[in-house]
Amino acid sequence: MLKFSSSFVMPLLVLAVFASVCLATDKKQLSDAAAAVDANLKTFAGKQYDDAMGKEFSAKYLSSLKQCKQSMPSGASLDPFDMFLKLDAEGKVLQVLVYPETALAVCARTALQDGKLSPPPHGDYWINIRMQTKR
Repeated sequence: MLKFSSSFVMPLLVLAVFASVCLATDKKQLSDAAAAVDANLKTFAGKQYDDAMGKEFSAKYLSSLKQCKQSMPSGASLDPFDMFLKLDAEGKVLQVLVYPETALAVCARTALQDGKLSPPPHGDYWINIRMQTKR
């Protein structure tokens, strides 16, 4: 079973882990995405969008993410991971970053690359989805 959390508050500890583990390019991308998510959540419109995304994301992508989980070989990591999605003004997914890059996270990234959600408050809008699976 997959569990979604649309809480986008990124603790400084997570950023420190990103900084110490990721390559320079990935570290910068993840850090920039996390900062954009944090800034978005400080607005009223961002908080409303966050609430709506918790429901919409699950409704639209649960089956795709279940397929990813079912396709994993025995013993593959099912550890929690974060997905950062960059959306255009119409809600089309422009970019997906995942951390850590487990096989399940990479499958999820591929499943969402051509995704579309409700239009965000503005273009180039970052959201964070925390993914947790149940064995």
